[in-house]
Amino acid sequence: MKTINKKYLLTIVLAIAITAFGHGQKMGKLTKIKHSFKPIDLPDCHAAPCIYDYDGDGLDDLIVGTLWGKFRFYNNIGTKNRPRYKDFSFIRVGGKDARVDNW
Repeated sequence: MKTINKKYLLTIVLAIAITAFGHGQKMGKLTKIKHSFKPIDLPDCHAAPCIYDYDGDGLDDLIVGTLWGKFRFYNNIGTKNRPRYKDFSFIRVGGKDARVDNW
């Protein structure tokens, strides 16, 4: 898994915050996003999803912030128009799981 620097992590955190608060926009119809053909399920997690090309391959990946301050990375192994997400791995910084304390 790719390790990122703190400045890059801050960009991701800001992207998640902007997505989460959405500037008062109304949400469209909700659909479950799947990885490995199973719906992504984060029970009791208060997830904060964000679509972002994390690995720089031109495809929109899925990053999900969790209640515990970690970030799940779901790599898009599909296409731009038909994304397909692989099992998650945690985003890492300096050899450790990236974490934003929220308590």
